[in-house]
Order: sequence, then C-alpha cells, then structure tokens
Amino acid sequence: MKYFLIRLSAFISLIIIVSPASAWWNDTHGALAEKVCKDFNCTCTDDIIDWSNIPDELFKDTSNHHDYDTNIECPESSEWTCPVKNDFKASRKIQEFLDSAKQKEGCSAWKDIAIASHYFFDTKVFWHNVQDEDYFECHKEFEQQVNDLISDKNMDWKVCTCGICVSYGELEPWVIEFEDKIDFIDKVYETPLIVEKENNITFIENIIEHLKYIFHTILKIIL
Repeated sequence: MKYFLIRLSAFISLIIIVSPASAWWNDTHGALAEKVCKDFNCTCTDDIIDWSNIPDELFKDTSNHHDYDTNIECPESSEWTCPVKNDFKASRKIQEFLDSAKQKEGCSAWKDIAIASHYFFDTKVFWHNVQDEDYFECHKEFEQQVNDLISDKNMDWKVCTCGICVSYGELEPWVIEFEDKIDFIDKVYETPLIVEKENNITFIENIIEHLKYIFHTILKIIL
C-alpha cells in the first residue's frame, strides 16, 4: 500500500509539472495584458491579469496556442521539428475573441480582449510555432526564466534556451502590434510594461531612512 501511494504521488507530481503549455506563464501574460489595459485607460486592471490567463487556467485548450507557418524560416534542430503544414489556430482564436469584444462594452469587452492577448502573445513564442520540442530543456526552461524575470520586475535580460533567444526589448513592440488590432477602442497612453525594481527599492529605502530620522529625533527629545 505504501509503495502504491508513493507511485501515485510521483505520477500526480509529474502531471502537475508537465501541464503548463503556455510559453508565457501567469506573470508574463498578466503583465502584457495589464499594459494593454492601461494604454487604453480601461477600468478593469483588477481583473485583467486573471482574464489573460483564462485559456490556460479554464479553457485548457493547448492545441489552440500555436501558429504553424511554413513560410517563416525555421532552423533545423534535433531538439524540435519544423512544421510542414500551415495551421493558424491561435490566430483564429485571437480574431474570435476580438470580434466578440467589439459587440460588448466596458469590462465585458476587456475580458475578451485579455483572452485574445493570451493567444496573440503565445504566437510570438518560438516554442509555440514548432513541434516535438524538448519540453523540459527548451520550452519549460524558457517559460520559467522569462516568468521569473517579469515577476522580479527585471528589464535588463535576454533568455536563451536551446539556441533560441528572446530579450525584454522585444516585448513592448509585440504589445504595440497587438494594440493595433484593437481598432474599435481609442488608445490613450503609452505606459511602461514594468517599472524597474530599482525604483521600488529606492522608494522603500527612502521611507526607511525617513523613519530612522524620526526615530532618532524622538530619542533625542526623550533623552
């Protein structure tokens, strides 16, 4: 019985590890969608991050998260297979949800836009445009590194796995490309994708120094 439970636990753990299919994890999808929301001055920032992850968390439709385009140059490698047939499932989902958003208003429309953004940003990921990739060495390693950097609010990075690289500087142009598709709402701002961590640290340090000053002043008065 004990041996069975150990094997069952290992099996469940494997399922949990393998299950993420998006090359951008929650923090990355959330940050990208949040910038879009802020650029259009939408009032749904509290929910936009959760909505942007609906395809992974609720739909779980991993087969729709790729665009296979045989017209795009694909380097040959033993770690993945280049597509031999066009298949634009993600693009069709993008259009489906943007068309739905056009028929709605307010946060109902933005929910569909956030969902569309998930499929769009997945199409920008190399690992969603090839097949039979080495999941753990290439795909998962890439998604985890990018997510950690975005979560840590780091802007100075370049992630390379299995010879394929992506840098922070590529993300904002992708956001702008997606925003151009939202032609039924007026864009208002051009906000930063993330605020540098150093700025947050400086702000906190200033508060600490200010509190220290107050504390020492009070001590002088008491003594």
